[in-house]
Amino acid sequence: MVIGRMLGGRYEVLEKVGGGGMSLVYRARDLYLNRMVAIKVLREHLTNDEEFVARFRREAQAVASLSHTNIVSIYDVGQDKDLHYLVMEMVEGQNLKEVIKEKDKFNENEAVEITKQICEALEHAHKQKIIHCDIKPHNIILTKEGKAKVTDFGIARAVTTATITHTGSIMGSVHYFSPEQAKGEIADEKSDIYSMGVVLYEMLTGKLPFEGESPISIALKKINNDSIPPRSVNPDIGEALEKVILRAMDRNPFRRYESVRELKQDITSAHLYNKLEYEPSEMENTINIPPLALRKTKKNDLAAPLKVWTWIMISLIIVGFIVGMFISATVLSRGEVTVPDIVEMSATEAEAVLKNLELSLIVERNINHPTIEEGLVVFQDPKPSVIVKKKSDIKVVVSKGPNMVIVPNVLASSLLSAEVALNNEGLELGDVTRVYHEQITSGKIVRQEPAAGKEIIQGSTVNLIISKGPEPIWISMPVVTNLSIQQAESILQNYNLLLGVVQPETSYEYAEDIVIRQDPGANSEILQGSVVNLVISAGPGPLGSLSSVSITLPNSGKVKIVVDDENSREIVYENYHYDGETIQRNVSYHRRGFIEVYVDNRLIKRKEVG
Repeated sequence: MVIGRMLGGRYEVLEKVGGGGMSLVYRARDLYLNRMVAIKVLREHLTNDEEFVARFRREAQAVASLSHTNIVSIYDVGQDKDLHYLVMEMVEGQNLKEVIKEKDKFNENEAVEITKQICEALEHAHKQKIIHCDIKPHNIILTKEGKAKVTDFGIARAVTTATITHTGSIMGSVHYFSPEQAKGEIADEKSDIYSMGVVLYEMLTGKLPFEGESPISIALKKINNDSIPPRSVNPDIGEALEKVILRAMDRNPFRRYESVRELKQDITSAHLYNKLEYEPSEMENTINIPPLALRKTKKNDLAAPLKVWTWIMISLIIVGFIVGMFISATVLSRGEVTVPDIVEMSATEAEAVLKNLELSLIVERNINHPTIEEGLVVFQDPKPSVIVKKKSDIKVVVSKGPNMVIVPNVLASSLLSAEVALNNEGLELGDVTRVYHEQITSGKIVRQEPAAGKEIIQGSTVNLIISKGPEPIWISMPVVTNLSIQQAESILQNYNLLLGVVQPETSYEYAEDIVIRQDPGANSEILQGSVVNLVISAGPGPLGSLSSVSITLPNSGKVKIVVDDENSREIVYENYHYDGETIQRNVSYHRRGFIEVYVDNRLIKRKEVG
């Protein structure tokens, strides 16, 4: 039972909110940061695969470095006994598959806006060399504000062959897998582009491009057949947008878009202007034409004319080549220059260098760069040494300097949680030092350098100091024999010792619950925090002796008779009597001690016994 558990000593699991073939999702409260989070717990059949679990943890830590408004953030990854879990941003909303079922299909405006957001998330991930591998409506959450958020990067990347044999989890994904994934080949950026095309197809038509009774039959269809054009299902789709979808879903990955960025730009252009920015290249559309069958002729019919025309054509080609070379060397070269290397020059300096060559500087954008100073050129197009015509534009990207980030507060966190928090901000874990600390629990962060809140360069390292708990102190083991178990436990607590096994033992010498033996023994050297085991009496204890007590009361009042012997001190008689009354009682005691008589809590007689 996961609900009600405290995972990692930090996350209080409140309720189940969803689940799939690979995991269950719970709403939880982060007690350290007082915020709601989503916790994704791997299903049991996955946790039994040690290779998968190791890969899952690695992928989750890699994905934690992604920081984008359209990607569900990963805060932590951990294990609590038999549970392996991810701690993620809590996103309120529905997954896209649920919305498609409710709406049947989206209008073009809605579908394009959602697709562009998903493309932006994938573009960010692809720049970090992270492929999702399982883009489908189930892994896209739509918030009430209409924002699309992509989830499940870590789990999708970590899936093993053993995992996908579970038909329930693969059936939902095979509709969106690329043909190369269906053939068991390695997925790359173009596999995500294919899946994105299927998602857009489904949003606009309410249908899937391929259907079948089993995952295998669906996979074979998409490997061997083209999909039904989406306009044949929904004629309201624009012609250009249909071309975008079909190109994204091309069976041949080399004929798909080169990047998610190209896909996003073509979707925008097709939607707004019904035209494409990135038309397929001629090579992509080349059709192989079989050689024509030539009519057989007699051997010498055409030999003479062909020889003449062959020499004429060769002569013309040579002359043309020489003339062309002459024109290039004398006429055209007068208007061409070689592009200089202006990378790491200031924009002003680069502009002056280009101006001398009759070239123009165009600053396309400014970006953060970890090593190149602000104001210097990071990238140029065309590249150095390329020959261009004079008056050409040289496009450059200029550095804004390193990207500065705020160091997160990781104090009192575990090392794993701290590393995830640092990765989320693009920071690296530096040196880890362990020290004793009187107040902070072992394994928690005591200090961080630089301190939380400081602004530093993204990619910098943060050093952490971790508590080893209080420094152990050698003490002399206290004596707890001949004491009650309650007294012994109190003394152990005072000495910062832990009560271990308490073993009852029949004894006719010690009264019940009295400590007979202790381990370690009394006065031995022991570290604070050590465990102490005790053997206590289970009774019946020693037989008591009797002593007669007789007293005539000097005044009326409440009479108490108290036995204070080697076993204990206890009241054995208590009652009200009158002035002059004589009291006689036989009182039991163990070994040696005193019998005391009180009237209204005033001692009037004390008798030694034993």
